[in-house]
Amino acid sequence: MKFVFYDDFKPGLLKDGSVIDITDMLIGQTPQLVVEDFITRFKVLEPSLTKILETRKGMSLNNVRLRQPVPKPSLILCGVGGFGEGVGRKRPIEFFIKGWTSICGDGDTVTLPKHQARIFNHEAELAVIFGKTIKNASREEAMDAVFGYTCINDVSARAVPDTNGFWPQKSFDGFGPLGPCLVTKDEIPDPYKLGIKLWVNKELRQNYNTDDMSHDLPAKIVFLSEICTLNPGDIMACGTNHHGLGPLQDGDYVEQEINSIGKISFKISDPTKRFWDVKENTRP
Repeated sequence: MKFVFYDDFKPGLLKDGSVIDITDMLIGQTPQLVVEDFITRFKVLEPSLTKILETRKGMSLNNVRLRQPVPKPSLILCGVGGFGEGVGRKRPIEFFIKGWTSICGDGDTVTLPKHQARIFNHEAELAVIFGKTIKNASREEAMDAVFGYTCINDVSARAVPDTNGFWPQKSFDGFGPLGPCLVTKDEIPDPYKLGIKLWVNKELRQNYNTDDMSHDLPAKIVFLSEICTLNPGDIMACGTNHHGLGPLQDGDYVEQEINSIGKISFKISDPTKRFWDVKENTRP
């Protein structure tokens, strides 16, 4: 199934270009608690949700605004150098925490901060959404704790003066476009056969496959679970293939797509109107 939030964070399911409202099926005082209810009670709800998909009329996607499917996770853990990049590179597993306030949704605008970064980049990535609480997990427990997947873009400010580490350069408000939907694990039986593409102003920049992942998902999850407890609704971003990374600047229109998940888009605004030459600043 494909879970979404739409308009003022009403919960729904995607089906054939339409959104079917499921507000009456879920409980929670905030959008994050609502999606966590969907995640933790999914096995109980699944028969009823399947029937709703078959019988309830939906609204056209053209008439709704999709929102981020996981709006306020307790953790966003982002992988560093997660892909072989065509040369078999295999760096040690490494992660950093990205602030949840960086999350935005489909169609939103990412505003570049005034900080004088060397450059601002896009990083198209696969995101894993956890469905169970785990700590010190085995490989089998690790994959059992995966609930589903979505797209995330780890928008990045490079070499911001007077800052050290990944967090301050990755966590500006809006630097985590997420969506368009949360796809349950059963719809993606092999997460290592997913094509990931990103376009800026309709020009293809990133184009890679998850079969080039340096470490598989269980290895990443085991590593993380040995450091901190992972809970339903937490997010693990799998890192990116850096080929094709280029600048983001005022007026850009960005689209990101992952097979079996869908496409998310967002716009870039820079009040200071900085400029980087695309040809000189896009990685081969």
